[in-house]
Amino acid sequence: MKQVRWIKNTQNNEWFDFLRLNLESPYFNGKVGIYAIWYATPSSAKVIKVGSGNIAERLKDHRANQEITKYSSLGSLKVSWVVADSNPLSPDEIQGAEIYLANKYRPLVGDRFPNVQEIPISPIKK
Repeated sequence: MKQVRWIKNTQNNEWFDFLRLNLESPYFNGKVGIYAIWYATPSSAKVIKVGSGNIAERLKDHRANQEITKYSSLGSLKVSWVVADSNPLSPDEIQGAEIYLANKYRPLVGDRFPNVQEIPISPIKK
């Protein structure tokens, strides 16, 4: 299993708020990787969507998708990502990691996943 670092907010060590994250930040310029969106309550959490590609562009698209944002009624929407170039995960392995996460978390939204070999990566942890 490849050990990767899921990105958290360095100011408070919390997961990012999916609906409030500043996707226009220069940080996101050219950032490609894999991401997960989930809802969280004090007692549970469920992955809504996993995906890969240009992180800011994909997350902007997902914010406009009511099939994803409707889950905000169940809990706070959170997001994190793994950037391909700063982890032991090459750009070629991103899709393998995406299918691994899809099989592990069974996201609520999404039915098209890459037809590639799974690349196990470390899970999202509190």
